[in-house]
Amino acid sequence: MKKHILLATTALTIGFAAPVMAQDDFAGFSDGIISMMQSQGATVTFDQRNVGADGSVELVGFRLAAPNDEMIVTADWVKGVPSASTPGQVSFTLSPSATVTINDPQTGEHVINISNSGLVVTLDGITSGQDAPVLNFSVMADSLEIASGNPDDPIIKALDVTFANLSQTVSLTQATKLLSGVTGISGLDMTYDIDNGPDGQIAANGQVADLKAAFQVIADDSQQNIIKYLSGATTAFLEISAGASTSSGKLDNADARISYTASSAGTNIVARAENGYLNITEELGNTHYSFSEFNAGGMPLPPFDVSLDQFRINLSTPTVDHGSFEPANAEVAMRNVVVSDSIYDMFDPAQNITRSPVNVVVNLDANVQPAIDWANPEAAMSGNPADVGAVQDITINEVLITAGGAEITAEGGATIDNSMGFPFPTGKVTITASGVQALVNGLVAMGLVPQDQAGMMMGMMMAFARPGDNADEFISDIEFSPQGITANGTPLPM
Repeated sequence: MKKHILLATTALTIGFAAPVMAQDDFAGFSDGIISMMQSQGATVTFDQRNVGADGSVELVGFRLAAPNDEMIVTADWVKGVPSASTPGQVSFTLSPSATVTINDPQTGEHVINISNSGLVVTLDGITSGQDAPVLNFSVMADSLEIASGNPDDPIIKALDVTFANLSQTVSLTQATKLLSGVTGISGLDMTYDIDNGPDGQIAANGQVADLKAAFQVIADDSQQNIIKYLSGATTAFLEISAGASTSSGKLDNADARISYTASSAGTNIVARAENGYLNITEELGNTHYSFSEFNAGGMPLPPFDVSLDQFRINLSTPTVDHGSFEPANAEVAMRNVVVSDSIYDMFDPAQNITRSPVNVVVNLDANVQPAIDWANPEAAMSGNPADVGAVQDITINEVLITAGGAEITAEGGATIDNSMGFPFPTGKVTITASGVQALVNGLVAMGLVPQDQAGMMMGMMMAFARPGDNADEFISDIEFSPQGITANGTPLPM
């Protein structure tokens, strides 16, 4: 497949590598490109060549074939129009339908039909203007569909991918190699069924609304780029969002058989390093999966559902010393994770533990002051926390853990003394645990926890906690001070 991808990009690669023709002589330039392709074994034919007064070139009845017809591209027409205002910029349009045929000696003929409405591809630096400070590439289409055209295809059993209102722009700043882009799609409909013989079958269909993406990175593979991003020398970011989506699919290979349906309220992903600040956020809205079959690694599961209200990860922090302590945040949240009773019944048919939703939430704020010297970042690996930075205080916004009917919460915070050569906290955190005794008893009844270990566990909890107002509730005040750490006034071993 990699070979066919390379063949598909041959024309574009030759175009950028070709010598510059006369200023915006796109007609002469296109002739040169065709000659170069033919000299490398490709075959280019067309029924008619129309050159317009605007310098445009239209090839009617277009056919491009790789050596030995391994790949053939056909279209009713292909047209390129040079810009009247931007040197070297050319806009390409394609007939409403085109076909790509791949002839593989092992898997046979694969036909891909490409349909479009309003497709326009614009590139800078084609005939001239390669020295422009910024080179741009854009793709616009009211609709773009890629579909299988061979009903007897042994590999591509089904393929139909449709983009609605596609808009994509990519720009390269040549002096800095800064690559940036924005993509928008109002709707994506997708169906595919790929049977790759010994590697198994994978199939899916689904719809996604309002896909958006934006990025900016340095377009080379230097490991020093990450230092440029974190030091604030260059802004880098990746932002991806999607609206509501639905899908269904199946996987069938030697290792797994899985069939599912799914829905999601939306997704948002952000990674941004700018001006000495770093923010990484991933958030998934209300999501539901229903598995009608799940057999992985020879371990079959009964049909089951799993859902959650929210999944969120966030890290926000300064990465450069701006002269003072600044806010930072760390958050992990999985809220209201619900799993079908069919899964619980596998290991707890007697219902010894409560089948309540699972929550895992940790949300912390802090004020921090980085100390990393980005001209010599290896120095921060000395093992001395002061070489990384300093923390002024920590606040617990929320800690919530629920499972099996038990619930653990925490609140509080601490200030940090950095004058002692090692950061030392002063403050208090109150931890409340409820339903733990019932959960431990249930685990003992299931045979997952021996009775003596359960007794030791509860004994330790009672030694460092006091009873709460409700049954099966324990509270522990963990206090930090220069004199040590205590739990409800009882010193903890250090």
